[in-house]
Amino acid sequence: MSSAMSLKSRILLILDYFLIIMHSLIIVLIIGQGRMVFPPLLEVFGRMHPLLLHFPIVLLILTAFLFWFPDSIPYPAFRKNFLLFSLFFTGLTVIAGFLLSSESGYSYENIKFHQWTAVAVFWLGSIWYWAEKKDNFLTLKLLPTLTLLLIIVTGHLGASITHGDDFLLEPLKTAAKNPQVALEEADTYTHIIKPIMEQKCISCHKASKQKGDLRLDEAKFILAGGKSGLSIDPTDPKESLIFKRIHLPLEDEEHMPPKGKIQLDEEEKQLLSAWILESAHFDKKVTAFDAEDKFFSLAKNWVESRQKVNYDFEAADPKKIKSLNDEYRLVEPIAPQSPALAVRFFGKKEFNPARLVELKKIDEQIVSLNLSHMDLNDEDIKVIGGFKNLENLNLNFTGISGQALEPLTKLRKLKNLSLSGNPIQSEGLDIIQKIPAIKTVYLWNTQIEEKEIENFIAKNSQIKIETGHRNEGEAIALNSPFIEFDNVIFEESEKITLRHPIGSVRIRYTLDGTEPDSLSMEYKEPIILKESTEIRAKAFASGWLESPSAKKLVFMAGIKPVKYNLVYEPNEQYKGKGVETLFDLVKGDEDFGSGKWLGFQQNPFEAILKFDANQTVNNISLSLLTDEGSHIFPPYRIEIFKRNSSGQWENIFQEKPEQPLENYGKQMILKNISLKNENVISSLKIKLSPVSALPNWHPSKGSQAWVFIDEILIN
Repeated sequence: MSSAMSLKSRILLILDYFLIIMHSLIIVLIIGQGRMVFPPLLEVFGRMHPLLLHFPIVLLILTAFLFWFPDSIPYPAFRKNFLLFSLFFTGLTVIAGFLLSSESGYSYENIKFHQWTAVAVFWLGSIWYWAEKKDNFLTLKLLPTLTLLLIIVTGHLGASITHGDDFLLEPLKTAAKNPQVALEEADTYTHIIKPIMEQKCISCHKASKQKGDLRLDEAKFILAGGKSGLSIDPTDPKESLIFKRIHLPLEDEEHMPPKGKIQLDEEEKQLLSAWILESAHFDKKVTAFDAEDKFFSLAKNWVESRQKVNYDFEAADPKKIKSLNDEYRLVEPIAPQSPALAVRFFGKKEFNPARLVELKKIDEQIVSLNLSHMDLNDEDIKVIGGFKNLENLNLNFTGISGQALEPLTKLRKLKNLSLSGNPIQSEGLDIIQKIPAIKTVYLWNTQIEEKEIENFIAKNSQIKIETGHRNEGEAIALNSPFIEFDNVIFEESEKITLRHPIGSVRIRYTLDGTEPDSLSMEYKEPIILKESTEIRAKAFASGWLESPSAKKLVFMAGIKPVKYNLVYEPNEQYKGKGVETLFDLVKGDEDFGSGKWLGFQQNPFEAILKFDANQTVNNISLSLLTDEGSHIFPPYRIEIFKRNSSGQWENIFQEKPEQPLENYGKQMILKNISLKNENVISSLKIKLSPVSALPNWHPSKGSQAWVFIDEILIN
């Protein structure tokens, strides 16, 4: 033991000395920057900078958390040693950065802010380490916070050097930098070539990092070329550096982009190649190229594939949309802030033609309509033919014939049409080809012969026909039913209503916390509850898979003791309002840090309740929370005691709840305890003991578990 401790002490002492040595070495590197030459071995170490930098970032973040929450680790020496270990890697990373910056391609003007913030992280961290023995606000809060903020700034500046200026915020600015543009307005370089280079080339060839003395961030620098030659050779385009290197094998060290970087996809490679071979114009409009030119064809596809759909119609009146939404019809925007609407019908028995006609109030805004499995007739298709902006139409299993499709030829924007499971014959194909913008048609399980479809495809190559087995014909799971009530905690009774968007389903439910099945009670009318209950419900329907279970907890308030106290205080982080939390009739949610829960780990939950007189107690309900990933488990043991006539505590209930075998996520649990024989009580003691060691399947096996409780209800 003593030799092990001695070895540990020696290692820590060596790291202490290394810390001082690294500070001295960094000062030397600062003074000699730009005037020092390093041997190849140190250059190799310098190139390890991108590898090393991840260690101090992670280690210093962890160290900051250890200091912010000192009670999480009961050994102060561990915090200090962990900080020393983190600073060792920080110093190595800073030194490697200095060595890397001495290589060609890095300009001091462009890396100086990253360099000095990195040095500041090391210096500030060292001050934090040397001041650590003063266990005060400075070392526990301020220095860790400042160090973490510096790490963020340093990382952002480093990412800008490696990946491009303002790399962190780039996604937020993409739309502004690369606005959508029509083909007629697109510039060859600005809208086609430059975005490719910004994503795949500029991280290595820009002002702050000029690999091979080459910059590709502006047109004038592209034309100037670099140390290895001309990027664009106007006299012999195939000898252009960019053209040659993007076509080298990936394993070739001169391949661009280099192995390990994001590579050009085939479309981007073809665009760059065609642009270079056709004289690499920087100011030419795309439409100025001949229509037969390869670059024009590629650029046209590039622009059109990136154009978002912009609708030129106004949004519908929200009141109209709301009036059309009900349990059997869903009307909603296809995307936030979009005026375009998608409509879907549910419940075959509830559908009638009048419900389709009602959509004429919003006919201009409907771009997607799903009528799958509804019974339709020819008149219904005529109504659909009036939705002039319709793009996607699902008519699977609606019973329509091919001849009924004629009104759809008026829909000039219809692109996708689903007709699977209908008695459509070959004449339907003749009508489909008349739909102006049609691109994809689904024809699984129709009466059209395979040969007829093949002939159709041969004549209409622009239309994609899908005839394979599709999900529209498979049984899918129903959505869970809704469980509705007014009060989570009620005093005398509570009405529970169950409903489902598809009115034809059967809803089955249980009131004892068990999973419903096809033999459970069927919901026919509102349920009246007069005790704390865990209600679960599932939906069932022919041709569908049963729904997932819906679950709700409702609680009857019952008797409130006149005095109550906790034997052990809850953990400081999860103390809520103390013992008052248990009887405030405010139900906690799944956020165990909300202040509505009491958390216990080192000590058991133990509450003593006193009544003003002997009470007849039949049931005790405990509202608990479990979240295995956060170490919150059911109690290892539940014990209830009553005070007997001699004043001693007498055990009247004891149980070891079943423990989880895997991570089930956050669950609120109602533990109902019935007291049948021992029910005349003046005082109660309730004890919940946490699991002392997490099971072997848990990532933190052996650690102490938590118990969380928010309400005790006595009836």
